[in-house]
Amino acid sequence: MAKESIRFIHAGDFHLERPMQDLLDLPEHLKSQLVDAPWKAAETIFETAIVENVDFVLLAGDILNPVSCGAAGPAFLLEQFEKLNQNKIQVFWASGTVDDPERWPEAVSLPPNVHLFSKKQVEPVIYRRNGTPLATILGRSNDGRESIRAAEFQMDEDDTYTIGLAHGVAERDTLISQRIDYWALGGNHQRQTLHGEAPHMRVCGTPQGRSFQESGAHGCYTVEVDGNHDAQIVSTDVDLFRYITQTLDAEDLAMGRDIRQLMSKRISKLQSENGTRHLIIEWKIEMDLENAAMVGPAALEEMLGWVRREYGHGACSVWSTDIEVLSPKTFPSKWQEEDTILGDFLRTATDTRKALGKNINLKPLVECETPGTPVWQSLLDNDEPTTVTSMLDKSTLLGVDMLRGHKMDLLAPTRRFGGMKS
Repeated sequence: MAKESIRFIHAGDFHLERPMQDLLDLPEHLKSQLVDAPWKAAETIFETAIVENVDFVLLAGDILNPVSCGAAGPAFLLEQFEKLNQNKIQVFWASGTVDDPERWPEAVSLPPNVHLFSKKQVEPVIYRRNGTPLATILGRSNDGRESIRAAEFQMDEDDTYTIGLAHGVAERDTLISQRIDYWALGGNHQRQTLHGEAPHMRVCGTPQGRSFQESGAHGCYTVEVDGNHDAQIVSTDVDLFRYITQTLDAEDLAMGRDIRQLMSKRISKLQSENGTRHLIIEWKIEMDLENAAMVGPAALEEMLGWVRREYGHGACSVWSTDIEVLSPKTFPSKWQEEDTILGDFLRTATDTRKALGKNINLKPLVECETPGTPVWQSLLDNDEPTTVTSMLDKSTLLGVDMLRGHKMDLLAPTRRFGGMKS
């Protein structure tokens, strides 16, 4: 005989102690909303739990640092927990690193519907409805170790739906070896599906992205499990601001299409796709050498002002933080074949890019000019491929610009606008 169904929400990584990032020159009407966005997103999760009449809420760690948040943080959580308690919704909370149980104020007691898991060992907690056991939650708060130890999440075979709740780095192959029906994981601020079918393995992500490194949709998972333990998982978006990077293709520009028209069409599409939330956009423009003069520093600054005035002040604002012109991906082959200094330079630059700069050593030159400068040292020591490639591309463009004997206006000191980067 099939058992009763259950419904729950899987959320985590609220980080209510952290402000939003990558935003300068923001208009006044967005500033207050920006400050409140992480709190409003978290509140929406608890409201969704009530509206959806879930049985329980799973919190997968890093909810808030009560010390950094001050009194407002614990007060906010207690208010939300009490609302769930009034609606007979339980909360199972496995803390991460910022919400260590030892940081929670001793004088502030959690409501009876909240179970905060221990850091010392995995605890099994059974969820019952009218006395009937329906789900077993195996949870453990993070004890400072980076990885989740799947072997600790063991239990004897029974008829309940089994959930593993933890915060940390998860290895799919080790998790799948345990008898767990649903892994409710936290620790990564982007949503992840580690295993798309039973046993389900999901990382919920943060409810509100805070930078371009946390771009795209954010929210929580709503999970409904039927009497046969088949799960339907729905992503519920609760973010108020959404970070998006948009690239304008060089081919569109080479065909003579107007940059502003392309930006307008892209914004209309994004507004349609992302609903009523505010959008935060950084623009990247791919240019070939022939069209480089179209986007000098003055033109970019004027363009940024235009797109902010046009789209940044509505009820659903689209705020552009900056515009970056990307270095050309290739240079004319005839330049590289020349028996000139320019040809030699481009051939060397090509070889250097393939080797990710490992065949050059700039430290002696830099130390000679600016001994012990931390900024130069950090740049030279950075071996992240994308960073190295970007630096080599810009250096190559600078060399081409100088060797060809005229300015292409792609290398102005202020390459990015909006007070962001230079």
